[in-house]
Amino acid sequence: MELTTDKSESATLNVEDKRTKRPWKSFKEIRETADNDMIRKMASANYKGIGGYIKIKIRRMLEQLDSKNINLDSVRTLCYNGIVEDCRGLRSTVWKLLLYYFPPNAFQWLNVMESKFEEYDEFKKKYIPGLIPTDISGGRELLWEDIEKDIKRTRAEVSFFIEPVDKNKKFDSSQLYELAQLRKTELSLEQQQNYVMTHADVLGRILYIYGCRHPDVLYVQGMNELLAVLYYVFAKDCISGYEKFIESDAFFAFENLMDELKDSFNEKMDKKAEGIRAKLKVIEKLIERNRKNIWEVLQEQNINIDIFAIRWQMLLLSQDFTIPDVIRLWDSLFADAARFNFFSYVCLALLVNVEGEILEGEFDTILKSVNTSPNKIEMNELIKLARELLTKEVEQCKLEVPIKKK
Repeated sequence: MELTTDKSESATLNVEDKRTKRPWKSFKEIRETADNDMIRKMASANYKGIGGYIKIKIRRMLEQLDSKNINLDSVRTLCYNGIVEDCRGLRSTVWKLLLYYFPPNAFQWLNVMESKFEEYDEFKKKYIPGLIPTDISGGRELLWEDIEKDIKRTRAEVSFFIEPVDKNKKFDSSQLYELAQLRKTELSLEQQQNYVMTHADVLGRILYIYGCRHPDVLYVQGMNELLAVLYYVFAKDCISGYEKFIESDAFFAFENLMDELKDSFNEKMDKKAEGIRAKLKVIEKLIERNRKNIWEVLQEQNINIDIFAIRWQMLLLSQDFTIPDVIRLWDSLFADAARFNFFSYVCLALLVNVEGEILEGEFDTILKSVNTSPNKIEMNELIKLARELLTKEVEQCKLEVPIKKK
């Protein structure tokens, strides 16, 4: 798939597969033929009261997934237009596939999850089997402190993160919040023994293990924001019966995502082709080509796009929108085979969204307008605008979007 045209979604979702001249499978047919238990469960959900168009989208995706040789381009096309919320497990499954955690063979997924669960369990035993790490001497003490400090303020507006992982645990939300503000190493033995593990604690554990496993990257502020979105999706969108895999799945999917993004967090890579400066240069050139008037104002006002675009680029806008909006955006970003080419156009679209304010403003007012641009546009409108900008440039300049193979 190439994100180069603006095909209507309705055209993509014809009831019949034009290549084989056959109707797409019904939920019943998918249930009866699927060898993958996860797909069977998704096909067995109660879809009464859901519109026919939404059902078609779900059926299309489930049939694409139920294969020993999944067509990733087809999955990307469906994911790019946004994954429906009405099929529990669908988004988390597709994300795992597009983040290369799941192989393109649905029949191998459970074996992958089981083996990765065991591997991650060994990591926990080695690095942090409980509330605090087994060894926080030397540099690891600073690693743990940095992570614990950032976790306390990660998505503080979302109550989910201070809820117990074990849903059967009785808890006092105010007490959990108070405990979450304390340093774990300062808790009394009794407090440690009676501590109720929360989703925020799981985020901390994943990040600490990642830092120990990747000493060249360690932990940099902002990784917590990326992980929070992934973990939230995997936990809230978990298929019944697969709860034990949430943490290990999140760890390895995050590890794969960071494999694509880690150079942006590494100062040593700043001046190299993979570093953050090179990525910002792409956005700069995009602004200059597509919105010369905006580019000239930024130059006249001596506004370096680093001021706002570094955060956008490093965190994939996870700090600038609500979690539901970030999730919708990431559907399209993960669907981009040339990751993260489309994201550069999203950044451009945020500037175009406040183009009038930029052209009429001075330094301070321009920065304020740009930083508040995410509050002034609906996510679907932002994605639509980014798609229009991409399509227009491709048509005008005859650009080809490079496909990154992995």
